[in-house]
Amino acid sequence: MKPNVSLGQTFLAILISFVFIAITTISVLLGAVILPLVVYYLLNIKHKSNYHFWLIFISFLLPAFLFLSPVIWMWFVVLYILTAVIYHTLSKGFSQELTLFYGTFALMLSVVGGLNLLQMTGVINPLADTYMDVRNWYVEQVEGMGALNFAALDIDVFRMALDQLFIQLPAFITIISFFVVLYTVLMLRLLLQNKELKPWPYLSFKDWAFPRFILYLFFILYIVSLFTSPEDTFGTIISNAYVVVEWAVFLHGLSFAYFFFLEKNMNKVLAILLLIPLAILRPLTVIIGLLEMVFRFRLSMKLKRK
Repeated sequence: MKPNVSLGQTFLAILISFVFIAITTISVLLGAVILPLVVYYLLNIKHKSNYHFWLIFISFLLPAFLFLSPVIWMWFVVLYILTAVIYHTLSKGFSQELTLFYGTFALMLSVVGGLNLLQMTGVINPLADTYMDVRNWYVEQVEGMGALNFAALDIDVFRMALDQLFIQLPAFITIISFFVVLYTVLMLRLLLQNKELKPWPYLSFKDWAFPRFILYLFFILYIVSLFTSPEDTFGTIISNAYVVVEWAVFLHGLSFAYFFFLEKNMNKVLAILLLIPLAILRPLTVIIGLLEMVFRFRLSMKLKRK
């Protein structure tokens, strides 16, 4: 029978959660850095007692809802959703790759849902209004440099770029969520060593291979995007889906490049260093990923090895 959680551990978990939320409210980046430690502590609480895990949630949630800002309440809910999903993948013996998938979409949906809730309740200004303020500020700064001949062109180019970024905000939240969950999972692998909770089984990065339907989805989204406008709802959905799928192809290409380097008996450190320019030259890596999916170079190299 799993031991119960003491009162001291319960209050400590509440304190750690509050510190995380306070730091995240000040800086999302610092919050992401300490996220694995908070998740690790809550995972241990949940593993020992599911009752205490949810008791801590209710004990903090009600005071936060009544006396603290809704932003703090939202971050606490996001933290608990992510922890619950990660614990589920550990307890069910899911692979690390499947954990990244579930964790990414749990975090993305939590953040997007939280932002929508804060906008609906009037806690924060609508993101569209905030975006327009930022864009108008930038335009004013550029127009203040009216002596430059290319000022007008500069305004048009950056206005279009900013518009595109704002339209694709959900896609970029998804991508950022993936890297946050990846960092969290990798850190948890270190923290869970020789503990009751065993880390996930995983594949080496060189063996990461997305299913081939990603290739078909990529081309379908690309073709459909040619006939839609990102300004309407359907076009926005297609645009965001295309960005996410393109990043999947990018990771596939990066993984294949690493596989190729190691298959050629390249030093592992050198192979990792060569991935850096490929990560920077993302369009090239996307093409590599597409070609690999079409011609299945990885499978051919594995068959030749046998």
